[in-house]
Amino acid sequence: MATPSANHAPDVSTPGLAPHAAAAVAPMGLSPNSSAYDAQGLPMHSPVPHSAAHATASTPTSTNPSAARSVKRPRPVKSCTECRKRKLKCDRNLPCAQCQKSHRNCRYSAEHDSSALSDASDAEPSDAQRPAKRNCAPVGGQGNNAGSANLGPPFSSARNGDINGASPLQELASRVDRLENHVLIKSPSAAEMPRLPLSPATIRGLTVKHGALQTRFFGQSSVRVLMNLFDEAKEFLATHADSAEFRDLMSALSRLHKLILDSYKESLTPMTVYVESTTPVRGRMQHVLPKREVCDKLLGSYIHTTETIYRIIHMPTFMAQYEMYWDGKLQGDTFLPQLLAICATGSRFEAKSKGLRKSIGTEFDGVHIPTACELVKSWLHSLKGKQLIDFTTLQTEMLLLQAMRMTAARPQVLWTQLGAILRMAMTMGMHRDPSEFEPQIPVFSAEMRRRMWFSILELDLHVSLVCSLPCSIREGDFTCKPPSNLDDKELFPEMVELPPSRPIDHGTDNQIQCYAAMTVGIRLKVVHMLNRIDSIRDYNEVLELGAKLELISEDIGYLFPRNNSLSDSEQSKMWRCRVVLDMHIRRPLLALYRPFALGSVDAPAQITRAYLTSSMVILQYLDELDPMLAHYQSVSDMYHLVLKRDMLQASLSLCYYIRAGLQSNAGPYSNLKLAALSPEPFDDARSYRAETPALWSPVRLIKTVDKSMDLLMRNVGGGDVKDIVALSVVLASVQTTAHEQKLHEIRRMLTVVLETCMRATNTNPELVHPPLPHPPPPLSINNNHPYLQAQVPGQQPPHYMLHPNPMAAAPTQDEETMIWDLEGLDPSWNLYWDQIMPLWSS
Repeated sequence: MATPSANHAPDVSTPGLAPHAAAAVAPMGLSPNSSAYDAQGLPMHSPVPHSAAHATASTPTSTNPSAARSVKRPRPVKSCTECRKRKLKCDRNLPCAQCQKSHRNCRYSAEHDSSALSDASDAEPSDAQRPAKRNCAPVGGQGNNAGSANLGPPFSSARNGDINGASPLQELASRVDRLENHVLIKSPSAAEMPRLPLSPATIRGLTVKHGALQTRFFGQSSVRVLMNLFDEAKEFLATHADSAEFRDLMSALSRLHKLILDSYKESLTPMTVYVESTTPVRGRMQHVLPKREVCDKLLGSYIHTTETIYRIIHMPTFMAQYEMYWDGKLQGDTFLPQLLAICATGSRFEAKSKGLRKSIGTEFDGVHIPTACELVKSWLHSLKGKQLIDFTTLQTEMLLLQAMRMTAARPQVLWTQLGAILRMAMTMGMHRDPSEFEPQIPVFSAEMRRRMWFSILELDLHVSLVCSLPCSIREGDFTCKPPSNLDDKELFPEMVELPPSRPIDHGTDNQIQCYAAMTVGIRLKVVHMLNRIDSIRDYNEVLELGAKLELISEDIGYLFPRNNSLSDSEQSKMWRCRVVLDMHIRRPLLALYRPFALGSVDAPAQITRAYLTSSMVILQYLDELDPMLAHYQSVSDMYHLVLKRDMLQASLSLCYYIRAGLQSNAGPYSNLKLAALSPEPFDDARSYRAETPALWSPVRLIKTVDKSMDLLMRNVGGGDVKDIVALSVVLASVQTTAHEQKLHEIRRMLTVVLETCMRATNTNPELVHPPLPHPPPPLSINNNHPYLQAQVPGQQPPHYMLHPNPMAAAPTQDEETMIWDLEGLDPSWNLYWDQIMPLWSS
């Protein structure tokens, strides 16, 4: 037997060393870099096991063959425990192929486990004197000990049937941790992935005034932010608007804007005789309220327009109180403020004055909305203590907010007030499902709380999208379940059990809110994503949320199908339900896709296609109704009131695609991010290039924007003139590439805006422009205009497509201060509108 080298353990036969002490000595095994064979392929000397050495030293050499039997060198086991147990060939992966095939839990023995080493010899008797197995270095280990220590075993040291080992759950957790570390090491970190190329100018803007003491944030849906997509239109507003060619026209538009805005501001001023009176607020509210016949119409208008997706009141209970009020039998002060707020909201849709005329009396057909809102606010401010957490108080707060929306209040003001209402509801515990507090909350009250909570969420989501600001609550912050799809008559205060909810395709009083509540979680995710849009690094999450919203929008058509066999009133009701739901789904979809569809050069086709399709749908809602219907005009006015902002956004988006389509049609086709696929071919698509996919042609898009502009001009009011002017300049600038022709088209469009808005508001022309010293020469009609090319021969085009005579009078010195002064405009164009004359700054 070879003599051990100096590196080996000392001879255990040394006198004075006990056998158990010798076994406790740490053996000096092979180094990690050593091998069982030397360079010549000869076997190297291996250390003698301590137990074997002790036996050799204490026992004389025997000539018996059994005593001279050599012990095989134990080898580390590289197979998994399952393959070793079943004597199968293991590929040494984790998990191995054999375990995957048999669906077994693939495990490997621990490094210091005795089972990790093979037995010395199959023929060797297993007794207490069998040599102990030595500790081996990790398989494949290289380098120093520190490097070998990082290579942990794939499993814990527990073996099958070992009760002292780790549980399978702990082993699984250990496997997951190692797998995550392995993936993180080989995968690039999130910080190394580039962000999507989005321009901040097309996402947000900020107005800064008075040395940064006054600032206002504008999101991606603002007209001033969308204008950053059209450099030529902004250049015109910055330079050409003050030129001699356009000074007279812009001066007339500015005076028209001032007249309309001043008149609108005057109509929004509450009547001081009622607001500042010292009489009890209840008496003042009774005096403002019209007679019952008028209230009946206003109440019906509110129910059919607002009390659909926003379920605030229980109709049977409210109608019972309504009858008692007119009979003089109603006690309490909570009903009258609610009735006044409801009538104010209904006046915006039903009354001829739209709730903005300052008059009262039995002949008045509505309620003056600003006065009614101030009276309801006064009543709410008089509440104290526990009255502030009463459910009827929360109802009144929501009804007041709905009435304030009708007067086109700043959405930022609504956003802040709605945040207070939502937090008030949370202090009342409405964000938790009522079932958590049974039996303290009755069944009827529980369902009313669910309806109210999701009404608050729906309104908060809508206003947050308009303002491009975060919602006051996120998904997961509440446990309240969606309301049931039940009629109001099925719910009553004395009920002890809630009836089973109807299927979602079954029409009920609460069908719209019930379906909308099912989609709140997805839409809340969209709003949250929009507020962290700068950190998005790929399109996967965007496409996933967008695809879900598109599927939801498609399902709406099945819930409220188009049926020509229905009566006119039933078709109008179906249309209203379909539009209410569809617009609440398309608004977050458009907001989600807009930064990428209009601000990214490599947006996926799904985004551009869905964005353009949704924009067209928003602008074509009215096309489903027959213009010959008796109530078509009232429906059109309601459509304008509810969707005015959406119409402006969609029209500017179509202008973006009009420019892209004309550019791709005029030159070599290279990038079809610019035009989304059309769902169906159109007649006017023949003029489009044959090698491009089937698209909405520019002529079709121009027609749609022209029609929307006509509706905006016919219902002009407040500060709408500046938005209409911006849209007209953009539309004119994208229809042609020649500079002179572009200026000619802009002049024509602005003249159309001036004349149409004057007719819509019955404005005296002498108040808009002074008498003309010399009649100007008439402008010739542009026969190359794509809209006129699409006209039927012999058909007269609409009045706003012709070229009326422009105003050529020179402005006075005072007027020059009001004309689009854009000097010192920042090159980034982010805040272009603040440089316009003070009249145009809101």
